[in-house]
Amino acid sequence: MKTKTLFAIAMFVTGGLAMAQDLGQPTSHTPFDNYLGVMRTTLSSLGGNHPEVPEVEGYVKTGRGFRYYMKNPLVPQTPAETESTRAGDCKAKSLWVAYKMDDRTLRFVVGRAHASSGMNHAWLLWKGPSGWLILDATLLSTPIDVSRVGPNEYTPRYSYSASGKFVHAGATSAKPHGEVKYGDHA
Repeated sequence: MKTKTLFAIAMFVTGGLAMAQDLGQPTSHTPFDNYLGVMRTTLSSLGGNHPEVPEVEGYVKTGRGFRYYMKNPLVPQTPAETESTRAGDCKAKSLWVAYKMDDRTLRFVVGRAHASSGMNHAWLLWKGPSGWLILDATLLSTPIDVSRVGPNEYTPRYSYSASGKFVHAGATSAKPHGEVKYGDHA
C-alpha cells in the first residue's frame, strides 16, 4: 500500500521514548501572510549563530519579564520596539528572542498552546544540541523540551523560517473564524 506523506516528522529518542515533532509541510500560503511582514523581515535578517542553551534560556527569561502589551492583535511589533519598551505580546516577544538568538534555523510558530484554547498563540521552535525546544517568552520562563509536552499542548498550525513557511497537522482542524487570533489575545 502506497502511503502519501503529508507531514514531515522528526523523531527523537529521549529517555527511551520516541518523541515526534511535527515539522510541517512546505506551503505557499497561510492565513497570516498579510500580517507578518515584520516576522518575515526579522527571520530573513537572522545570521548563522547557534547560541548555547544557557544563553537562549537567558533570552526567554528576559522576554518573559517584559510587560505584556498588545499593540496590534495581528501585526507584530519590531524587536527593536519590544526591546526599547520592554513590552510586547506573544508575537513581539517571540520575534525579540529570535532576533537576540540570531539563529536562522529557528521557527516562528502559530498554533495552540493548549488544545482547549479557542485562539492561536505564537512561540518559537528551536533545535538545540539535545533536540527540539519550545521557546515561549509569553507563558514560560525557560525553554521546554518537546518531549515534556502532552499531545494537546503546543500544537503548531503554521510555522515560518528564514527559508519558508509550513502547514502543520494542527491546521486541518482550524476553524476559519479563529485563524487570525492569537492565544494570548482577547
